[in-house]
Amino acid sequence: MSQDQNEVIQHGEIPMTLTTPEENELATLTHSIIEWRRLKEGSDMHRQQLREASTKMKALEEIILNVMKSHNIGALDLKNSGGRVLFKQQKRQETLSQKNMVKLIADHLQSQEKATALMNYMQENRKTITKESIKYEKTQ
Repeated sequence: MSQDQNEVIQHGEIPMTLTTPEENELATLTHSIIEWRRLKEGSDMHRQQLREASTKMKALEEIILNVMKSHNIGALDLKNSGGRVLFKQQKRQETLSQKNMVKLIADHLQSQEKATALMNYMQENRKTITKESIKYEKTQ
């Protein structure tokens, strides 16, 4: 195989070699699928662990936030790490979901029918984007 056919990619600290199959070279397809499935399963496992950690962090943040708000604490100095925990507030606008947009447009146009017609027009004339991918489906 030539140097052009092999690419070395760093994934974390594990180097991987990806082989690009030639037009009629389907032998590498099996290897590619096996490797893709292995990486996908690992990625899914890490994603699940991340979700669990995020859920725990949110619960702990809520506890800390409630204590800091109830005792009117703006910042806490942490002796062990040398850092600080700060109480911050920030304001942002709510999302522009379809429901919110219809309400805002209806308020502006002073007509629910015109707002619905405008939203229908926008929905019907949005461009469609096609994304191609593969998915592993386990059969038992």
